[in-house]
Amino acid sequence: MILSANIGETVVKVLSDWKFWGAIISTLAVIFLGFLLTKKNILKKEWDKVFVKVVMVLGLPALALQGFLSNITVSTLINQMGVLAIGFLFYSIMMFTSRYFFLKNNKDIQDTLAMCVALASTTFFGLPIVSVIFGQEGTVSGNIFNVPYRIFLYSLALMIMSKKNLTATLTKEQKLEQKIKFKQLSVEEKQIIRNEKNIKIKNSLKSIFVNPILIATFIGLFIWITQLIPGIDILKDEKGNPASVLRIDVLFPPINNILKLIAGICTPLAYLAIGMSVASSDIKAAVKSKLVWYSTFIKVLVAPTIILLMAIGYSSIGKAITGNAVLTEANLGALVVMTAAPPASVVVSYAISFDKEKVLASNLSVLSTLMSIIMMPFWIILVKILGSTPLFS
Repeated sequence: MILSANIGETVVKVLSDWKFWGAIISTLAVIFLGFLLTKKNILKKEWDKVFVKVVMVLGLPALALQGFLSNITVSTLINQMGVLAIGFLFYSIMMFTSRYFFLKNNKDIQDTLAMCVALASTTFFGLPIVSVIFGQEGTVSGNIFNVPYRIFLYSLALMIMSKKNLTATLTKEQKLEQKIKFKQLSVEEKQIIRNEKNIKIKNSLKSIFVNPILIATFIGLFIWITQLIPGIDILKDEKGNPASVLRIDVLFPPINNILKLIAGICTPLAYLAIGMSVASSDIKAAVKSKLVWYSTFIKVLVAPTIILLMAIGYSSIGKAITGNAVLTEANLGALVVMTAAPPASVVVSYAISFDKEKVLASNLSVLSTLMSIIMMPFWIILVKILGSTPLFS
């Protein structure tokens, strides 16, 4: 069988690897430091917004671009295209099926919890962890996985969250009455409603395309892929390897140092902000709700399991056809870790903006953040174990 490696030896190797545990412990320590300093009022609660802004506008774009400034091979490209394919398939499925976990609740709750489960904080929470644990290849995989993620986050998720489902509980007479009221509005009032919808669409498109992280991702992806064009590698990098004329880090070496310096602030600031966010949240309110606990279970355990099984299935088929692994440990790590992150802050902001179960969304974000921190070592160890098998190595 493909998964026939000695699991016992792999578990011992992973659990005795101080480099691995150093990355895990340092992550938890900095998050706890942010929590503790905020509780002690040494760090002000409102500072987390500043930290998040710096990470999103400077740190993560630099990390995204830096990740693509590396050599590429055809096999590497095939691996990363597998990540892209799984990403599109995962979100296509989850955006429409995750509501079935919450069918006993009204449609507003279904929409909010479904989007919270389907869309994780892949960029702010997941990517820094992936870059530390799985290195540059993991960073590239994380950035590629974020392409379908952002498309669904700023398009379908916005449409679902902005839709008012309360009409679903109305009688036919009440729905007819609403239509009549709308027809009785003046031309100016109807135009105002239409304009509001158009503004939301424009803002959504702006969020997709005018985004520092996505712009950096596409620029880096273009540089990375075009290295496969024959004859374009006329430069030499610092190790003497052929490099593309588009490699800005080779054309102007200080660029690499600048990106490393800016990207270096990303991880610690993100971890501090996560700790500060937990410290500023109403944890007691979150843990009192059975629905929040159930939703957290789906978010932190079920969703990552789904993408893990999808990755195993994809790699098994690819292995059977080509005879080689079509996904690597780093590819798998990016998929699982980023999906195991808490709900995307954008989804929570949708819930607040459209007054759609905003308290429930906020409580779920708090509790799932705590549980994601606790469960993350488990997922990483599992990825390491599977990554050592012939299926991913």
